[in-house]
Amino acid sequence: MQLALTRDQIILFNLLLRIAVMAGIVSLVIGFRFVGEMLSGSSDSRTGRVRLFLLLTFVFVMGILVRRHLDQGAMDLSLEGALLAGFVGGAWVGAGVGTAIGFVCFLFGETVALPLYASAGLASGLLFNLLGIRGQIWSYSLNPFLIVYSFFERLFHRRLDRNFLPFAVLIAFSMIRYGLLKRFGPPHGLLYGYGFRDGFLFTLDIAVLVFTLGIALKMVKNTRMEIRLREEEKQLTHARLTTLRSQINPHFLFNTLNTISVLIRTDPEKAREMTRRLSSIFRKSLDDASDTHSLDDELSFIENYLSIERVRFGDDKLSVVKDIDPETLGMEVPTMILQPLVENAVKHGISRLVSGGCIRFSSRISRSGLEVEVANDGPGAGPYDLEELFKGGMGLRNVAERLNIYTCGEGRLDMAPREGGGAAVRILIPLERKRRGTVEDQCVDSR
Repeated sequence: MQLALTRDQIILFNLLLRIAVMAGIVSLVIGFRFVGEMLSGSSDSRTGRVRLFLLLTFVFVMGILVRRHLDQGAMDLSLEGALLAGFVGGAWVGAGVGTAIGFVCFLFGETVALPLYASAGLASGLLFNLLGIRGQIWSYSLNPFLIVYSFFERLFHRRLDRNFLPFAVLIAFSMIRYGLLKRFGPPHGLLYGYGFRDGFLFTLDIAVLVFTLGIALKMVKNTRMEIRLREEEKQLTHARLTTLRSQINPHFLFNTLNTISVLIRTDPEKAREMTRRLSSIFRKSLDDASDTHSLDDELSFIENYLSIERVRFGDDKLSVVKDIDPETLGMEVPTMILQPLVENAVKHGISRLVSGGCIRFSSRISRSGLEVEVANDGPGAGPYDLEELFKGGMGLRNVAERLNIYTCGEGRLDMAPREGGGAAVRILIPLERKRRGTVEDQCVDSR
C-alpha cells in the first residue's frame, strides 16, 4: 500500500529537512583545514577566500542539480547558501557564490535567480565587512523572538544590537523572494520556490529559514571558538614545557659552577677545561630552542654533559656503555629528557662508589613504543617509590612531567634497582607519539 502525500505535506517535509541538510553541509565545510584557519583568523589570504568560494559554490550548486534532477526541493538552499557565504567569507566570497548559484539557475531558465542571489551574497558580505569585528556577527541567535526582543531592548537604551542585522537581512531577502515568486514563480518558472497561500506554511517557511541560517552561523561560531581555545591550549602547553626546561638549566649550571669553584684552587687546568665544555653545552642549548629533537641529538648532548663529569671524576672512574638500536636514533624525544636522569645517576650512584662505575644507555623499539633506559652502578638499594622520589628532588619529577606532556599522558617512567647495586630508569614513548608537528599541536589535536 503506497502512502500518498498531499502537496502541502511534501512542502512541510521539505521545509523541515532543509535544517538537517544545512547542518550537514556546514559540518562538511568546516572540516577543511583552510576554513578553520580563516575562521580563527590565523590565515586570511586571497587563496583561502578563493578556495572557500569554490567549495561553497560546489556544495550549493550540487543542491540545485539534485533538486532539478531528483525533485528534492530540500536540497536547494540557494538563498541560505548565498547569505552564509557572505557572512563567513565577506563581500567578494558572498557575491561570487551568489552569482555562481544564480548563474546555474539561469541556465535552467530561472533567470530571476541570478540578480536575487548575487545581491543577497553581496549584501551579507558587505555587512560582514562593515561590522569589522568578526566575532560579533556569530552571536546570531536561533530564537527569532529573542532577537527581536534584544533589538528593541537595546534600542530603548539607545544602543544598536548588531546581532540583529543578519536576521534583518535574512527577513528582507526572504520577503523579496516571496514578492518575486508571486510574479515570476510557478507557472512562469523564472524563480524556484514555494508560493504560499496558507498562512501557516508561510510562517513556518520564515521560521525554518531563520533556523537554517541560524544553525549554520552557530556551527561556524562554535568552530571558531573551539579553534581559539585549542590555540590557547597550545600556547599554554608550550609555555609549560618552556618553564620545565628552564628549570633544568639553572639546576645543572649550579652544580657545574660549584664544581668549577672548587677546581679553581685545586686544579686550575681542569677548571678551565670544564668551563670550556660548559660553554659548548650552553651554546648548543641556545641554538636548539625546540621542544623536541632526535634521540641521536639527545645522546650527543649527554656525551657533552658527561665530558664535564669525567673532568670531575676522571676517565678511569666514569665509563659509558651504549647499546642503541640504530632505528631509534632518528625518533623524536623531548629535549634534555635524559640529562636529569644522567645527573642523578652520577650524583646518587657513581659518586658514592670509591672505584667509580659505569652508566649504560640502551634503546629499542618494542610493541609498546620507543624504550630508552639509563642504568648506573651504585650502592645497593631497595624498591623505589616514585611518588616519594618526586617529592625529594626536582630532576626526576621534571622528567616525568615533561614526558607526560609530550605523550599526552600515554608515556611511562619506571625505576627499579639493579642486581649488584645501582638503579635503572626506563622511559617509554608510544609509537603514535612519533611527531609530525610541535608537542602542543599533537596533544591538543589528539583530543
